This record gives sequence, C-alpha cells and structure tokens, in this order.
Amino acid sequence: MSFIYGIINLDGKSVSRDDANILAQAVKWEGFNEQNEAHENYAIGYCHHREREPKAGIFKNNDVIILADIRIYDAPELSKSFAFESPEEAFAKAYLRWGLQCANHINGDFAVVIIDRKKNEVHLFRDHIGTRPLTYWVHENHLIFASNEFGLVKSGLIAASISEEKLIDQLFQSKGDYSQTVFQNVHKVVPGYCVSFLPSQRQITKYWKPEEISRNKTLTFDDTVTQLRQLIVKATLNRMESDKTGVHVSGGIDSTGIASILADHSDDKTQLIGYSWTPEEFQGEFDGIDEKEFIEAFSSEKSVPVKYIKLDKDESVKDSLLPEFEQMYIEHPTMKMAGADGVKTLFSGWGGDEFISLSTRGTYNHLFFSLKWLTLGRLILKRGIKSSIWQFRIEVLPLLIPFGLLHTYQPVDWSILRCLKTAFISKHWKQIFFNRKKNIFGYGNRTRFMLNLLGNYHIPNRMDSWAMHAERYGFEYKYPLLDKDLLEFWFSIPIEYTYRDMIPRLVYREAMKGILTEKIRIRKEKGEGQRIAFTLQNRKNGENYIRQLFISIKEREHIPFFRPEILQKVINQTPGKQLIKEVRRQNKSILYLRYVELVKKYLTISPNLKHSG
Repeated sequence: MSFIYGIINLDGKSVSRDDANILAQAVKWEGFNEQNEAHENYAIGYCHHREREPKAGIFKNNDVIILADIRIYDAPELSKSFAFESPEEAFAKAYLRWGLQCANHINGDFAVVIIDRKKNEVHLFRDHIGTRPLTYWVHENHLIFASNEFGLVKSGLIAASISEEKLIDQLFQSKGDYSQTVFQNVHKVVPGYCVSFLPSQRQITKYWKPEEISRNKTLTFDDTVTQLRQLIVKATLNRMESDKTGVHVSGGIDSTGIASILADHSDDKTQLIGYSWTPEEFQGEFDGIDEKEFIEAFSSEKSVPVKYIKLDKDESVKDSLLPEFEQMYIEHPTMKMAGADGVKTLFSGWGGDEFISLSTRGTYNHLFFSLKWLTLGRLILKRGIKSSIWQFRIEVLPLLIPFGLLHTYQPVDWSILRCLKTAFISKHWKQIFFNRKKNIFGYGNRTRFMLNLLGNYHIPNRMDSWAMHAERYGFEYKYPLLDKDLLEFWFSIPIEYTYRDMIPRLVYREAMKGILTEKIRIRKEKGEGQRIAFTLQNRKNGENYIRQLFISIKEREHIPFFRPEILQKVINQTPGKQLIKEVRRQNKSILYLRYVELVKKYLTISPNLKHSG
C-alpha cells in the first residue's frame, strides 16, 4: 500500500524543497506517513497508510535512482539472473541488464520511476495490465509525477483545467485516449509502456506485446486445462499475504473461483472474509435468479463468511458523484466495509470475463471472418436462429457496414447535445460526430477480439480508481486472473479451445474442477439481476437528492460548456417506464454533478501555482 510522487528538473536545476513538500501533502490521504528524499535536481518520495507497511521504496547506486511502488511475483526466476534484496533493487538491476525491456522480465504490479544518472534520462514504467497507477505532467524541462492525477493537480504546482476532449468521451461514451486524464495536459502512463524523458525529446516505448505471442499448436485440450489450473492457483497463492484477507464473492465463476483457492489454502479461515455486491435485503422484483443461492453454497462448503451490501439513504447516489471514482462506484461500500474490518488485501476475479474465462462472445465474428462457415452453421443450429441473428447483428454486421453507420450495442444518445452550448459543439464537432467507439470484435479471430479488449483500457480505468481509494482504507487489490504469466499462456493456447463445444468458459470451468464449488462451476448463466435492480432502485430513490444538489449549485459554479437550464428540465422530468432511457437521463445529471464537484475540489485557484504548462 503506497503512493509515489516527485519533481524532477531535467535541465539539472535545483528543485524547491517547499514544492516537494506541497506535492507530498497533496498526494497523501489524511493520516498517511511519508518518506521523502531530495538532491539538487530531484525530489521524490512515497507515502502509505499509517497502519500498513509501505509497498514502495527507493533504491540508489552510482548508475540509477529508483522510486518504485512495486510487488514482484516471479522473484525466484529473477534471482537466477542477479541477486537482490528488495523489489526496487530488482527493478534497478533488471533495467541495467535489459534496458527499457526490463519490465517485460518482471511479473508483478508496479509503477516505477527511474532516474538514469549516467545518461541523464528519466523513465516511467507501469506493469503490463496497469494494477498500480502513475500519472505525470511535463513542461519544458520540468517533470512532476504522482500515483494519481488528483493529488498532482491538488498540489497547485501546475495550472490545470478540464480536459474538454475527455469530457466529450464520457458524455458520448466514445473511444478516447486512455492516457488523457480529466485534467488537460495531465497524462497517465499506459499499462505495458514506458514513457522516457531524454535530453532532447519524450519517447514512448511499448514493452509488453501479447500480439506477438505465438500459438502453441502442440498443446492438447487436457494439457491446457492442467497448465491453466496450475497457473491460476500459483497466481493466487503468490499474492496471498498474512493478516486479514478479503475477496469478492459474486456467485459467478471468476471471483468465486479465486475465493475457493484462497479458502482451500488458508490456515486460519477467520482471517478470510467474502464481500458481495448483492444486497443484504431487497424487496423489489428482478429478472433471473437470486445470486445468494450460489454465494451461500460457496460460504457453506468453504466455511467462509460473506458480507452483503447494505446502503444508507442516498448512499448509492452520493458514491456515484465522487469525482475520483470511475463508473463502478458500487464498489465503494465494499471498500468501506473492508477498511472497517482491517482487511489488508482484497482479491478480485476482475478480468476473467475478458480472458481466462472468456465467454463465447465474438465466436460468430471469429467463425465468419475465418471462413469457418460449417462450424458457424453448427453453432447457429445449437443456439437457434433468433438468438444467432441477434448475435450476428452485434458481432458481424457493424464490420460489414462502413463508417460506423450501424452501432454495436446501443445508439448514441444525441439528446445530450441539447445540454451543451452551441460554441462548445462547434469547437468539438469532429470529435462529437465522428469519434465513435471502436468495434471490439475486429476482423478475423478471437485473438484480435481479446487484444481489442486490452486496448480499450476499461480494465485499468477501473483499477486506477480502485487503487486510489483502497489506499485510503488501508488495503490493496489483487487480480490473479490478470497475472502476466497467466495471460501470456492464455494467448498461446489454440484459439479453438476458447469456444470448444460452444460451451461458455469451458476451459476455465474444467480447470476449476475440484476447486470451485460445483454448483457454481456448472451454472450456465451469469445473472446479476438482483444487484442491478437494487442499484436502479437506489438511484431512483435518490432522485430528490440529485434535484436538491443541482438547485444548490451557485451560478458561478456551473460548468461553462453546459446549459444548466436544460439540465434542470432533464432532472425535473417525470421518471419514464423505459429502463434504458431512464438510466441515460440520470447519467447526464450524475456526470454533470461529478464535474461540478471536480472543479470545486481541484480547480480552485491555488496560491502554490508555479507553472503554467
């Protein structure tokens, strides 16, 4: 558990100690301890929850200075190449041996800053999937970085403003630039990349290249299952720590699979706590089955208690308005519970849907463009004509009809335009009307589909936010199903195994045989109807809270790109009966209120302002 931060003058000029202290105070959550170091042209440091040991550190030798927020899971393999006593030293020696490709030799969660003393270079690394966040701002020869963009801007050391491009992406749910934060000129380091600041230029290097992994056609299906099981168990056990451990338990096969491994390998199960997004109590109606049936089957078999969500009045809406939180704000109550329970590590099965337990999504696309039409015919007969036509429309037709004229999932909500000022629309008309979501299925096969899932960065977007808030509550997240070795193995298996017998998640189900509670392992559907209905009910109950919050906004606090009078009408509309339209209506209000809070919290003129960028 740690955040890192620092100021580096690339031209060798000295760094103000006052500025370094201001940055440290801005990045910290209240009550954090800090460790700082400064020397002429740099000031770096890290902070951590006062009740937890830091996971960051500083290493120096004659060649490099390393500041790393890091956990390494392949230490035994690395130790065959060189000796080291700390993760920071391991990264330093890996860099000196392999250069910018060093990160590809490390399986871990990390955000690392390297000051190369001999070459006068600075390098910012992030792990392959983006578990640990890292952001930066640079102007001329002045570099400021921090684990999150909010602490960086809060320092007041840079002149910050809203990124209008990012706002448009969020309004229209279009595919934008992940590296661009909500603040103009403040950027994220992209997972699997290194951002280098050389004496005369900035350079971005991609070190993790899953697209270059070759298929191992000699792997049998049984061998694949066996090796996958071994890698999943290893990835989970490598992340286990002493003290209290939490784990998501949804009743689905991903999170509950990880929970089952933890339960089977915990010496003291009183130290293991399950957390579910399913409500403790819910009186309304919902589609599908009750997830508690599966959660309680796991809890009973593995002797692990599971806590359900219980929300206070308007809590769901209040969480959705946190400016630092991404769209899965439903996780915030879990964070608060885990913090109160003294949990040190919280495991999640997040990412399984995209890779290791990939469903049959994209199979129609794969078979059609790979010209495997006989197999496609068998799939249609198995799934049914009606279901197949619908799936074909989602996966294939959008790629046959040019210019994005056929949307993949849902049409763009053009009614948002009414809420924006004409001058803003005119300024950004190209991005608004022509920058649509990239089709995630692609042409050809399911490998391209999985690579597209990596490339839309919805995984690190969530993890960025979760990492930031977890630190506040004194724990950190672990994602075994996104382990580097595990993913690289997954990309190497014969592609036909990922849709074998047209059974969703078959390889994963077979790998978890004897581990995962059997009732969950063989379940066919992945339903979260109760959770979704509970969320919508809470949002509906919070309508009045939203109205009152909007009314309380002072005239000078409104975002200048918007037409508040139109938003007022949207908020005051009588709730409709069509669920999708109702969700979109409230999403406009929530997004706007989040931006108002964002400006109030971070973009007030600061007396610390030193640089204009």
